[in-house]
Amino acid sequence: MSATDHKEASKVGILIMAHGGGTTWNKMVKQAAKPLTETYPVEYAWGMANYVSLQKAVRSLEAIGVERIIVIPLFISKHSPILRQAEYLLGVRDELADQPMPVMHYTDEFAEMAGVDLDETHFMHNMIFPPKLNQIEVHSPVQFTDALDDHPIVADILRKRILSLSETPEKETVVLVAHGPNGEEDNTGWVQSMESLAAQVQQKQKEEGASKFKNIMALTVRDDAPKDIHEQAKQHLRAVVRQGNISGDVIVIPVFLSPGGREKSVAERLDGLDFKWSGETLLPDKSLTSFLINSVEQALN
Repeated sequence: MSATDHKEASKVGILIMAHGGGTTWNKMVKQAAKPLTETYPVEYAWGMANYVSLQKAVRSLEAIGVERIIVIPLFISKHSPILRQAEYLLGVRDELADQPMPVMHYTDEFAEMAGVDLDETHFMHNMIFPPKLNQIEVHSPVQFTDALDDHPIVADILRKRILSLSETPEKETVVLVAHGPNGEEDNTGWVQSMESLAAQVQQKQKEEGASKFKNIMALTVRDDAPKDIHEQAKQHLRAVVRQGNISGDVIVIPVFLSPGGREKSVAERLDGLDFKWSGETLLPDKSLTSFLINSVEQALN
């Protein structure tokens, strides 16, 4: 890259949004983004469109003189109130499309920074349930890239995860399982993206002259939904695994970003059933780095 290219790149700031977790979880995201940091200033905003983490990331980028911010939502699906809230907070949307997300981190700072009147009724279980949200202070143009959704890189990673457990594809039912949202419309969109991933896996099998899998199912567990919806999703998952075992083996693949989170609960809710499981998530697959680089290149072009 020439000196001129470096100068232009320094004017572009990258803001990577991810749910975040423990130290290992976050470290994997940062490791995937490391090649980007060699060219661009990169900041991270952890949490569910957290007001404070987004504001801090924007301030850090603008403090070093960026003139444009590219936001990469490193989330499994765009069908989420988290991304809609982030778009609102960063000025891409004029209005908040959903109820404000509860604030689980930076609660003290949120109470100071957000410019929202709060009283004891807005605090519960160490979380803040804000009655409204104001947009954050941002002075640079903001552009969002796509979430992971049905990107071919995601399909390739999932296929690797499947093949590491597969013995006879034509006799195996594969179940792709994601966390999923609360809302029905979001859930439909989330599952449709996963069905597209399933179709890509089957097409790749065909192109390489390998047997296609007997079936690839896509569903969500919806852990945060109301109890009746959550229970229905659990029983649906168990039924799919039981039915798959009637005439073959079942491979269950968690469609989660990083390990150490809720992917383990998928296996736990299948207690007593027969299925193949490695628990491997998308990270630490190195091709996620290509996804991040491609996202920036598409935004710039």
